[in-house]
Amino acid sequence: MEMNIGPIIMEKRKEKQVTQQELANFVGVSKASVSKWETGQTYPDITLLPLLAAYFDITIDSLLTYEPQLDNHEIQRIYGMLKNSLVTQSPEEVLATIRSFVRRYYSCYPFVLQMGLFLLNHADLLPGEESIQTYTKEAQELFVHIRTQSKSPELITQALKYEAYTSLTLNEFDQVLAILGDQVPTLFPIESLIAAAQQQKGENSQAVITLQSAIYQYTTVFLSFLGNYLQVLLNDQKKFSETVSRGLEFTNIFNFKQLHPIALMNFQLSAISGYAQMQNEAAVFPILNDFLDVLKQTDFPVDLHGDDYFDQVDEWLGQLEIGHQLPRDSIKVKESLINFVIDNPAFNNFEDQEQLQTIYTELRILKREMSKNE
Repeated sequence: MEMNIGPIIMEKRKEKQVTQQELANFVGVSKASVSKWETGQTYPDITLLPLLAAYFDITIDSLLTYEPQLDNHEIQRIYGMLKNSLVTQSPEEVLATIRSFVRRYYSCYPFVLQMGLFLLNHADLLPGEESIQTYTKEAQELFVHIRTQSKSPELITQALKYEAYTSLTLNEFDQVLAILGDQVPTLFPIESLIAAAQQQKGENSQAVITLQSAIYQYTTVFLSFLGNYLQVLLNDQKKFSETVSRGLEFTNIFNFKQLHPIALMNFQLSAISGYAQMQNEAAVFPILNDFLDVLKQTDFPVDLHGDDYFDQVDEWLGQLEIGHQLPRDSIKVKESLINFVIDNPAFNNFEDQEQLQTIYTELRILKREMSKNE
């Protein structure tokens, strides 16, 4: 981040109506040093900052033009920059940058929340042998900080849920239930209330955006629920197959192939993995081939967006903390989708199948092409 201390020193010096020499005499440096500060050639030594701040009767943060809060646009920019830096910098450098930003904006709770999510989404790309465990714990500490310090009920609720997620990842199962309880709470969507109030005020177009944005979110969450549901139905093949069928029909209705191909492929892989564990070869390959088609037809990198039906959600997406971008770099997502198939032991029973070997070949070609483009 650019430091604007030079212009601030010049502005405050002129307000105080003192010369560069007078300021230099007070601080104990040469007039040339003050001149270089004001023109941005050099910066004052850190030990001089309290003295300068006291002289101008301002805080050190004001001297550095430091704002402890970031707006959503700035959070989007930093999050995107950090994702890109995972390609251009070493993992150690990226981690140091993340921690530096967290220290600097520790009281900007929306930003701290996103940094916790960044650690969760990219733990496997950060340094250390036990990276998942290490950075899940670090993220958990950030979520606890938000939950205990923030005054925003919405942020506290989000932090609480992510804290429970980290507890689950860390095998702290009792803590998950202590945080969330073991009964499903009654769903009370507030979006309908917001839209109704907007409509009554004559803001019908805004009500459309509100409800479209809600439906957009709920469709993606619902598909994720179905994918998770499949994993607890492995001993009930009839219910499993029915859930797969309904899920795929749902993705067709809402055109997930264009709307959110990543969510579609995650659901497909959940179905494929379950059928493979059941050794249901006849069910595995049609979905696996469909998955390969979606993967090949999807343009990476992927951003979140609307479509012909969800034609009012793009503005709402742009206002989110990380905007249209996926939480995890979509190229890395593509790699993980490929690896999920290639490295999945559930397919060992089908290794001799020519269909599977053909699919493996195509996936490895896609992976090599990704490496060439990096």
